[in-house]
Amino acid sequence: MEQDVRLGRIAGVPVGANWSIVFVFVLIVWELSDLILPGYHPREATATYWIVGTITTIVFFASLFAHEVSHAVVARRNGIGVRRITFWLFGGVSELEGDALTPGADFRIAAVGPLTSFALAGAFAVSGLVLGRGALLSSAAGWLAWMNLLLGGFNLLPAAPLDGGRVLRAALWRRTGDRASAATAAARAGQAFALLLVTLGILEFFTVGVAGLWFVFLGWFLMNAARAEESGTIMRSSLAKVRVGDIMTSDPVTFASSTTVEELVENEMLQHRFSTFPLVGAGGRLEGLTSLGRIRRLPAHLRPTTCLADISCPTSEIPMGTPDESITDLLARMQGSPDGRALVTDSAGKLVGIVSPSDITRYMQLSILQSEGHSERRR
Repeated sequence: MEQDVRLGRIAGVPVGANWSIVFVFVLIVWELSDLILPGYHPREATATYWIVGTITTIVFFASLFAHEVSHAVVARRNGIGVRRITFWLFGGVSELEGDALTPGADFRIAAVGPLTSFALAGAFAVSGLVLGRGALLSSAAGWLAWMNLLLGGFNLLPAAPLDGGRVLRAALWRRTGDRASAATAAARAGQAFALLLVTLGILEFFTVGVAGLWFVFLGWFLMNAARAEESGTIMRSSLAKVRVGDIMTSDPVTFASSTTVEELVENEMLQHRFSTFPLVGAGGRLEGLTSLGRIRRLPAHLRPTTCLADISCPTSEIPMGTPDESITDLLARMQGSPDGRALVTDSAGKLVGIVSPSDITRYMQLSILQSEGHSERRR
C-alpha cells in the first residue's frame, strides 16, 4: 500500500496515508453532517452539523490510528520491528518486518487491535451517557462507540488477513505446532469469507441498491490479500532451507555514481541486459543502487545533467545480506525496500551479489520443474 501522504513518525515508525482515504473521510463527514446528526437533532444550525460531523470523523480516524498503533507497540514488545503504518480506503495496515516466533506472540499482536477498539467503544459510550441523551455531542459519541464496536467485531472474524484470521492462525499453530499449515488454513478461511462478502454484495446491489458495491470491493480486496498471504506462506515454506547464495545473481556489474543517466542509457544499457545498477564511488565504495524504473521516471531532457547518484536509493535504505544467510530472513527485509532489491556482501563488505524478485521467481520455477522431473522418474 503506497503512502501518498506522510503524516510523520510515531516511536520511529513512519505513518502515512493512501490517497483513497480522502474518499472515505469525505463520505463519513457527509453522512454524519447531512444524514445522521440532523436525523437525531433536526433543530440545530447546518454549520453546527458540519462542524460536529468533521470533528467526529477526525476522532474516528484517531481511533483507527490507535488500533494500528496498538499492533505496532505489542509487535515491538515481542521483538518484531514495524516497517510503517498506512491508512487507506478500508482502514489501516501495520506492516511488520518479520513473523512472530511463538503462537503466544502471534496471538497478542493480533488480538490487541480489536481489544483497543472495544476499549474505545466503551469509553465513547460512557462519554455519551455523561453528556446526556438529548445532546448533539452525545449522539456523536454514541456513533463513535458503535463504529469502534463494529470495527473490533469485524476485525475479529476468523479470516486472514483480518486480525481474527491471525488469532485463528495462532490457535492452529499452538495446536498443531506447524505455523505454515496454520497460516494456510487461516488464509483459505479468509478467501471463503471474501467470497461470501462478494456474493452478499452482489445480491444487495440487485435488491437494495449501490451500497452493495462496498461489500463487493471489500470482498475483492480481502480475497486478493488472502491469496497473497497463502502464496507467501507457501513460498516461505519452500525457501526455508535455501541460502541467499543459492539464489542471488553473482558478481554484479557496478557503475560509477558520477555517471550521467544519458551515458548509462546510450552506452551501458546496450551492453548489459539487466535493470538494477549498483553504484560505487571513489575507491570502489558502495554508495547505493538505481533501477530502470527510477530512470524511466526521470524526464528525458534531464538525463544529460543528472548523475546516477541523484536518482539512487542510498545504502541506508537497501536491505543487505550475506551469502550464507537464510533467504527467508532477507526476504522479510526486502518487503520494505523501495526498489524491491537486496545487495549481498561478503565478510569484508565487498559486493558479491544482488537478489531481485526475478531471482526468487526463477528459483521457484526451477524448483517446480525439478520436482516434476523427479516425480516423473519415480513413475
